[in-house]
Amino acid sequence: MPFRHAGDKNFWLDIFRGLKRLGHELRIVSAMVEDVPDDGLPIVRVPPIPIHFRPDQRMNLSHNHLAGTNNYLSKTISLPRLVRAVRRVRSEFRPDVIHFVENYGPAMLALRPAFPRIPMTISAPTYQPNRPLYDLFLEASFAPFDTIVPFSDAYQRRLMELRYRPDRVRMIRWGIDTERFSPPTAAARETARKELGLSQDTLVSFWTGFIQQTTEDDFHAAEKTANLVLDRDPSKFAFLFCFKPEHFKESFQASERPGLRVFGSAEAFHAARLAADVFLSPIQDARSTAAPPLAWLESLAMGIPILTTDIPGSEEAVVEGVSGLRVGSPEAASERLIELSSNEGQLQRLREGARKVAVDRYSVDRSLVEYLELWSSLANGLRGRAHPRKSVGPSDAPDAQ
Repeated sequence: MPFRHAGDKNFWLDIFRGLKRLGHELRIVSAMVEDVPDDGLPIVRVPPIPIHFRPDQRMNLSHNHLAGTNNYLSKTISLPRLVRAVRRVRSEFRPDVIHFVENYGPAMLALRPAFPRIPMTISAPTYQPNRPLYDLFLEASFAPFDTIVPFSDAYQRRLMELRYRPDRVRMIRWGIDTERFSPPTAAARETARKELGLSQDTLVSFWTGFIQQTTEDDFHAAEKTANLVLDRDPSKFAFLFCFKPEHFKESFQASERPGLRVFGSAEAFHAARLAADVFLSPIQDARSTAAPPLAWLESLAMGIPILTTDIPGSEEAVVEGVSGLRVGSPEAASERLIELSSNEGQLQRLREGARKVAVDRYSVDRSLVEYLELWSSLANGLRGRAHPRKSVGPSDAPDAQ
């Protein structure tokens, strides 16, 4: 089960623990830069090969070692290391299924000859056609797998439009532990606001990044929303921008003004999320299909509604008027925040709806059950095997829209 970096893989750690709890045996082959604690899990760490062929604008200089493995070329040349590691593991452990949680590109065509008799599945979190020949490369990377697992209905529909055979696609949403992530108590919210110097009657919005599919463009869109609101009424609102340590740059603090603060620590992020009324999280690239990001799901489970952009897939987690609001521009986002500040009833309904959507749609326990159903059916020969030349069936799927 190779994956590149530990940063956004809490979902898989929950799945691994769930498998162990249910008595299943597993081995984890993980391509990670950092030697993170294994937490009792059978993890085989494989160092990826860094390639620094162009700067990653999202990373700061102190975390440039991560940027070297977060690119297409690094993944491609690191794949043989992963394959060798999986083959070594197989010498003492006979898996029923091999699952990849990361896509390493067209080089994955070599996986079928490497593991000719073992069913294989792959996760497909996001669809982001941001480079030439994206769909062609995607088809090549998926070719050796018996089942492709998109994380959203929107991505599943896109695969159908691209004429993937329906029997090779199984949508399974990822999820979070909805007991661990739950609405904070009034006392916890009050304490967090005091730590941040915020009054109880302030409408607090927080942003964090960079999460999946987001870039500096999305930060600037959220910043523009904040400035539009604060220009109209600086007394009722607060905006907290929380960068991951690897993405934080001192230059971002130039955006600060009364009512808008920028942070770069995990501690500040946790305090901001506890204090927040709204998670402001625009995604500007309309070509993207939202996974949605785990940060969204955690916030929903905590009863924090999301204000985001109306892109494909966003409607599955951010149900308009139920668990959040979807808009088309920073100007529209600012209007919705101003409306919320004077409508406590609507805000409370959104809080309750956010929690309900998380519990109903994004429980990691439900994800575990569905993955086990998939893997068991493959192990028992109940689903067909992939053929690299028949990964797309022109006559079996609906026409592209």
